[in-house]
Amino acid sequence: MKAQFTAIFLALAAPCHSQIFADVAVSQGTNSLGTFRILLAHDKAPRTCANFIGLATGQRPWIREGSFRLVENTPFYNGRIFHRLIHNFMIQGGSSDGVGSAGSGYVIQDEFHPDLRHSGRYMVSMAKTNVPGTGNSQFFITLQAASHLDDKHSVFGEVIAGRGIIDSFANATLFPTNSSDRPLSEIRIDSVTISGPSLASFDIHDPALELPRFESVRCLPSRNTGAGSFAITFDRAAQRDYLYAYSFDLSAWTPFRHILSLEPESDYIFDLTGVTFDRFFTSLQAIDYSFLINPTPASIPAGASLRFTTRSGEILTLVPNGSGGGTWSYSLGGSGTVSSLSISDVAPAAGDFATTNNQAHLIPLMEIQFILNTPGGPANRSHHSMILDFRTADSGWSDGYGASILNPNSPDRVNFLHAFHITTP
Repeated sequence: MKAQFTAIFLALAAPCHSQIFADVAVSQGTNSLGTFRILLAHDKAPRTCANFIGLATGQRPWIREGSFRLVENTPFYNGRIFHRLIHNFMIQGGSSDGVGSAGSGYVIQDEFHPDLRHSGRYMVSMAKTNVPGTGNSQFFITLQAASHLDDKHSVFGEVIAGRGIIDSFANATLFPTNSSDRPLSEIRIDSVTISGPSLASFDIHDPALELPRFESVRCLPSRNTGAGSFAITFDRAAQRDYLYAYSFDLSAWTPFRHILSLEPESDYIFDLTGVTFDRFFTSLQAIDYSFLINPTPASIPAGASLRFTTRSGEILTLVPNGSGGGTWSYSLGGSGTVSSLSISDVAPAAGDFATTNNQAHLIPLMEIQFILNTPGGPANRSHHSMILDFRTADSGWSDGYGASILNPNSPDRVNFLHAFHITTP
């Protein structure tokens, strides 16, 4: 099997000055499958490519699963597995826990380009949840066209050589899976090597790429033995995800909470109760998401024009009246009143909240629900509910559902509206 999967790197049609490659060596059990080459679309998906390159080379730090410890100068993908394989759909890897539940410990924003589509086999794209902005290290390679993923998952490359390896993953006899789509024999990423004439000039640390940054945090611990409590005091900054872990021996660390801060607070105190152990240590890491837009419902005031645009250029326009209603019009015909309109923050504009999972992706999101007095717009429906993912103060991506946007299992999910823009009166 090894010989038939040896990669042959072919001449490329793309100009040499715009090429960055990722050579991925893979194996199944003890058998090498060879190496396939990805042409990274760094000119059209720079944020996603910079994150992938940084993780592959170790130039980007990442958070170790199960400990919240910061890992630096260590390639992320080497030794990871492809944990999910659907033979007529895609193969997915890059999970830090090997089951698809974890990644690099931070999230990055979606990135869509009209030239980057899930148009057939060999497309490389970011895995994420059903909610915008939840990509991190996991990626997948398509085994057939998957247009329903366009503008939901960020395509950032294409396999251009060693395609026989990718073709073989569609063969259920060669790569059988269990009922959870997990390969019965591990398919491992042995190494990812980044090269190409554009690599030296591509700055993966450019702040304009809006990738999360890691910060050190100085905190003051205190213990109340009588009350069995423990506290840390630190200056909380705005739009940071604080990763709080504890240890009994300074060797094994246990993740405890993500503390998402929406606004700054000096001498912030985070308390733990039930700490009666002889020795107790804590660790705090901070991930900076201050570059994200954090909108409020005031971003769409009465009289504003909220325009939703489809991929084909059709426009559905809402004008709220400030009292739960408004008017609507559609560029291909039709208009009327909005009988019900509600706009709400997904993440609050102030305060903080502690959870067991990263919630930073909620910062730029707003939920909007509205009912048209008569069915209209590109889907010819009256009830609409969608998320607005703000990329600037007045524009971004929209993701539509037929039920609540935060219900990923909605049976009536649609995605006919692609982008939005707000013009205030």
